[in-house]
Amino acid sequence: MSKNYYEILGIQKTASNDEIKKAYRKKAMEHHPDRGWDAEIFKEVNEAYGVLWDEQKKREYDTYGRVGWGNPFWWGFSWWVDVDLWDIFEQFFGGWMWGRSSRKKQSQDMRWEDLEYVLNVDLKTSIFGGKQKISFEKKSVCSDCNGEWGEGKKSCPDCHGSWYVKYRQQSIFWTIEHTWTCERCHWSGEIIEKVCGTCHWNKRVNKKVEHEIDIPAWIDTWMVIKLSWEWNDGIKAEAWDLYVKFRVANEEKWLRRDGVDLYYSIEIDLIEAVLGTQKELNIPVLWKRTITIEAGTQLWSVIKVSQDGVKYIDRDKKWDLFIELDIKIPKKLSSKERELYENLAKEKKLNVHNKKWIFEKIFW
Repeated sequence: MSKNYYEILGIQKTASNDEIKKAYRKKAMEHHPDRGWDAEIFKEVNEAYGVLWDEQKKREYDTYGRVGWGNPFWWGFSWWVDVDLWDIFEQFFGGWMWGRSSRKKQSQDMRWEDLEYVLNVDLKTSIFGGKQKISFEKKSVCSDCNGEWGEGKKSCPDCHGSWYVKYRQQSIFWTIEHTWTCERCHWSGEIIEKVCGTCHWNKRVNKKVEHEIDIPAWIDTWMVIKLSWEWNDGIKAEAWDLYVKFRVANEEKWLRRDGVDLYYSIEIDLIEAVLGTQKELNIPVLWKRTITIEAGTQLWSVIKVSQDGVKYIDRDKKWDLFIELDIKIPKKLSSKERELYENLAKEKKLNVHNKKWIFEKIFW
């Protein structure tokens, strides 16, 4: 057996078709030459998949140790195996590596990229919306060579402008033909005499960009907005999109956000909880709000302020604000306060601890 295709894909001989496809996709991504990885291993991976994914070829490979060996009565018969790596990529990746459509890549000139920017947003902006500047680097077409790499461009003599070449392997039993990307012209179909000194064969250069974006009032963590045509320039193609992903601060002092509702925690005096009161609050971000605390309010009661939360996405309406009440129990009492509480205890016939603290014994 000249090559062990199972070892190349890292699978067992008993692997199912789904396992073969999964292993192929992983290996292809690991060694893809367009990403600067090992082109030779990439070729072997495609060759292995081209045999193992097909039941008939796999059966022949398992029996004879190679594809095309077949029946010994096939003397003088040429049996063809044509492995087109673009058919393979179309099947697995839907053409996503080469652009939005599933069309095969014909040149490095057709290069598009959607990229992502993570933006931190404070609580106030997430509630009311606003504007914020972002700064990032984008790839722009080189102004010196205008995306042409350099000077003296001509058709590649190896692939003759087609960006791919075919390798034929032949014996008395079979002929195998493989289609691979041209290594001489780096998939472009062209070679040049003088490489551009600015972009150095990349066709594009990095450019720092500042952009002010509008942030909608309802934005939340990991929501995404798209800025069309704002990211990297394509070579002889339109630029693609910048996706801004948001990371929102959900708390400021005692105000916190939970989804589309807001929560604010305050402490009230025991007397206020018993008798009721009206309080004016200065809430962070929201500022002044007036609430009514009913007589007999219990610990951890919640007051709902309707339509004072985060704005709806699709209409001019807000969700709710909830005021959480914590009743403050005094740890120290003045002599007057103790007397009042003790009289109240006698009135209610409560059995309470009436010993004075050491601090009170000294001063009262």
